[in-house]
Amino acid sequence: MARSFFCAVLLVVAFAELASARPPVEVTGLYKDKVFVRVQGNDRLVRLGETSPEGVKLIKADAHSATVTYRGERYVLSLTDRVGGTFREPSKVSITLPPDELGQYRVRGTINNQLVPFLVDTGASVVAMSAPQAQALGLNYTLGERGIVETAQGRTQAHFVTLREVNVGGVKAYNVAATVIDGDFPTEVLLGTSYLNQVQMTNTQGVMVLRSH
Repeated sequence: MARSFFCAVLLVVAFAELASARPPVEVTGLYKDKVFVRVQGNDRLVRLGETSPEGVKLIKADAHSATVTYRGERYVLSLTDRVGGTFREPSKVSITLPPDELGQYRVRGTINNQLVPFLVDTGASVVAMSAPQAQALGLNYTLGERGIVETAQGRTQAHFVTLREVNVGGVKAYNVAATVIDGDFPTEVLLGTSYLNQVQMTNTQGVMVLRSH
């Protein structure tokens, strides 16, 4: 009886260990036909049919799950839910931005807690937006210093303001210089270097990562 009980305990422990085992590949970003994975401590963008240097091959991916093969095994993975045993607010926050079909980086974020669409523009010295966008955000931009800026449409009148907070996926910057341009352009808020210089920006295999300092 004691031997049977001991064997049963071993089986329970074995099954518990199997149930708690995690696959060696984690998915940190899901997109149509591409996926951002973490394997062997490396973050990789893997497109449909491609294989990462570590041997992760993407078979299928959409916004819900990814099917990959790794070391002869096949895994169907959703976004990782790995957290520590106790909650601790992370000291750094990051967001991963894959390029769109035009090779540009678009993301939704907030200005002063108001939702806006951003287009990352490393060539813009400051965050830039149109007058209608500023009005929608409730910015009293007409009190800002008036000047002239050079745009794709030519020289245009603008106002220079300071934004209390710009937040992209939790990566925040404060007291961010911005330009409000007369007229309807740009159609998206340009996320310029007045924000980007306050965060850490890297680009690996075409994937942009923004991190808080």
